[in-house]
Amino acid sequence: MILPAFFGHKRSINLLPRDSFESSTVGVILEWALVFGKWAVIITQLIVMGAFLYRFTLDRSLTDLRKAISKDVAVIKSYEQVERDFTLTQKQINSAKDTLASQKLMLKTLNNIGQITPNDVWYDRINITPDTLSLTAYAASLPAFGQFLTSAQKDPLYSSIRIGKIESSTTKGAQMQFDVSMSIAGASKPESKK
Repeated sequence: MILPAFFGHKRSINLLPRDSFESSTVGVILEWALVFGKWAVIITQLIVMGAFLYRFTLDRSLTDLRKAISKDVAVIKSYEQVERDFTLTQKQINSAKDTLASQKLMLKTLNNIGQITPNDVWYDRINITPDTLSLTAYAASLPAFGQFLTSAQKDPLYSSIRIGKIESSTTKGAQMQFDVSMSIAGASKPESKK
């Protein structure tokens, strides 16, 4: 079978006559500018579409990040009560330590004052602070009062002794009543830790 002659041959038919403007320099430049402009528009549209699609990706990433942050915030908030309980417990422990240190000082001071007190002296009121010991006491005789003062002055636990008042007593068995204030040597207030 023989194929017709027009198969396999490219032929172009232009029914419009060629204008001389197309072959001039300005015409060639304009044709090139139009072709370049067409491709520039196509490439710009592709870039814009790519940026638009990339923005969807970024929005999705931002949504995922916000969800992750919300989960982390929820986890952190769940530990708030634990932190508050821990802080409160720490304060209570520090307060208990201060109280125990103060109690040890009181017991030491009471033990010491009991050792230096003669049999003929007894106490009506004892007030112990971290740095002072105040006593309201009765003495059966003047020598018992003197013995108490001498023992207190010799004791290294007390740095200074001040007698507030001395008066005769109407209490049965007591010849005199006196108030004494003594500074406790080397005593310091327990420090509260934050």
